[in-house]
Amino acid sequence: MTLIDCREAVARMWGYLSHGLAKRDVKELETHLEFCERCCGELEFSRQLRARVAEAGTDQMPMPLRQRINDLLAGDARAGEAK
Repeated sequence: MTLIDCREAVARMWGYLSHGLAKRDVKELETHLEFCERCCGELEFSRQLRARVAEAGTDQMPMPLRQRINDLLAGDARAGEAK
């Protein structure tokens, strides 16, 4: 099995949380999370953010907001890989 990098892990998180990933993609993400504490934190942040959005009375986060958050998280993941 191929190990995915942090950028790919972050890109898959929203699909993972909404149960929209293929089984292979889920397994690859979960394998990455077993080794990457940083991405575990990103996943927890994503879970909490989704819960807050749901509490606000919407089922889904607006796409522009989702994209901005994904871009920010992906930027953080790239910064972490450079260290």
